[in-house]
Amino acid sequence: MAVNRYLANTHLAEKVDISEKRVVNVDYIHKFGRNPNVGGAPETIWMYGGVYSYLTSPSTVYVTSDDADDAAAGTGARTVTVQGLDGNYNNIQETLTVGGSVGTVEFLRVFRAFVVESGSVGTNVGTVLITTGAGGSGTVLADIGTIGTGSTFGLGQTQLALYTVPAHCIGYLTTWNVGVGSYNDATTVSLYTRVFDTGYQSFRTRDIMDVPGGYHTRNFDIPLQIPEKTDIEVRAIASAGSTISSSFDLILVRKR
Repeated sequence: MAVNRYLANTHLAEKVDISEKRVVNVDYIHKFGRNPNVGGAPETIWMYGGVYSYLTSPSTVYVTSDDADDAAAGTGARTVTVQGLDGNYNNIQETLTVGGSVGTVEFLRVFRAFVVESGSVGTNVGTVLITTGAGGSGTVLADIGTIGTGSTFGLGQTQLALYTVPAHCIGYLTTWNVGVGSYNDATTVSLYTRVFDTGYQSFRTRDIMDVPGGYHTRNFDIPLQIPEKTDIEVRAIASAGSTISSSFDLILVRKR
């Protein structure tokens, strides 16, 4: 109770109410991603690398790994929950066995996946892919990677600096963060949106940072309004082999 009384007298009160889902028709999402090897060609900020490919029609998905320890009875990741949107841009999710059969839920967008059950390692051992084809084939929609050199450990969740606003919602983008692993890396990072209207349109730059390294933040005192079904994505170019991370925060208001 003392904590609640304290919060009631600070600027955090409304944010905590949103976090605890006490505000009717209001939700939030924090998206974050990392790309360990950005060069002179544009890349999406995600562990898999390259520019992200979006589906134009819904698809069932497979969850596979490049390490045999990630499996139904393995020491690594055993099951993974996949979150995204269906063909009508409504929120959906499905939990699948790593290396198991194809799922039954059709995804138009995948914006997050995370390890739910694991063996003694406690997380994924190898790189876990969420794809439209068996054995990691087809379109890669998300990946749960590892970090480290030589001895690595699994991250347990996707690193995807992208999101699509669900149907019947308006997103209000409040914060955008960029981190560059090394100083003196010439880096340009762009925040893109692609509005869905009568079909798929071009990506538009909504903000851009030219940064030499370190951690940088944009706080939007007046939040950027993002319509329903809009794709949001962070891309970058940099010196060869640069590590770049990025995150952004959205308040989601359901239209009544």
